Parts: sequence; structure tokens; C-alpha cells
Amino acid sequence: MADALGAKRTLYRWLPLLAVAIWWAIRLGTTGLVPFETGISVGVFTHFGLTLVVALIAAFQAVGEPSFISRFKASLKPAVLYALLAAASTVCYHHVVCAENTALRMLERETFIDRSLADETAFAALQADDPQLAMMDIETARERAKASLRFQFDPLWHFTASLLMWIAAAMSTVVFTSFLGQWFKS
Repeated sequence: MADALGAKRTLYRWLPLLAVAIWWAIRLGTTGLVPFETGISVGVFTHFGLTLVVALIAAFQAVGEPSFISRFKASLKPAVLYALLAAASTVCYHHVVCAENTALRMLERETFIDRSLADETAFAALQADDPQLAMMDIETARERAKASLRFQFDPLWHFTASLLMWIAAAMSTVVFTSFLGQWFKS
């Protein structure tokens, strides 16, 4: 019995790393097979699914804890660790492994901005509908749009946004799985 509990504790400890390894396998397996946006969806849904799995396993490992708060804290540790690893993996994938594809996508968006703001007449029509745009000339609008695009593609922004999203997902999932664990315990 003690050996079985030790095996469970070992799995519990390595669970976030195992989940990230599964994400990398899925993500690298779909690279080049799906379009850029579909790949992002695959990555996001895989992270959400793995967050749920990590939280569920952690919750059922913590069923013996005496109170909801104890179970919540015990379950939260691997889920938050997975959130941190998920955010780092996302940034590493997009800005190291697939940096060329990410840069190409950014270049496509810059070209779209240039094309969209190339026509003075069309820009004047846009200015009529948007009060903020009405205060800018076409070059200022182009530079602001490109600055916004560079911000969106910045690796630090990707990490920050991903980390916030995955921590929120981990916390809400752990609350649910801790209640679920309590329900199964009774």
C-alpha cells in the first residue's frame, strides 16, 4: 500500500511536466499540418484540456485532506505550475520553434494595414465613422496600427497574457475539482 501511495505522489509531482510534454507532442505533431490560426486553437484547447486533467488528478490525490481549503491549496500547486509551464511553452513555441511562421504572420498583418490605409478616400470614410480616427492623419493611423501589432506579437506580452489566462483557468478549475473531490469523498 505504501508503495502504491509513493507511486501516486511521484506521478503527482511530475504531472505538470508530463502534461507539458503531451502539449509539445500535440503541438509539434500538428505544426505544418494546420493553418496558423487553427494551430493556435489546437494549442489553446489542448492547454485547457490538460489544465482540467492536472486539476482533476490533483484533486483526487488531495481527497484525504481534511478541509476544502487544504484540498484547494494542494490541488492548486500543480495546476499553477502547469499554468506557468503552459505560458512559457506557448511563448517558446511561437517565438523560438516557429519564429519564422510567427514573423510571417506579423508581416501579413502589416501588409494588410498598409493596404487598408493606402486609399485616401477609404480612409476619409473611416474617419467619418470613428471619432478617434478623425483626429489623425493617415500616417499617424498607420503607425499606431503597426505599433499595436508589434505589441500584440511581443514575446513578453504573449507570456504575460498567457500566464494570466492559464492561472485564471487553473484557479477556476481547481475550485470546481476541489468541490467535486469533496462530493466524492462524502
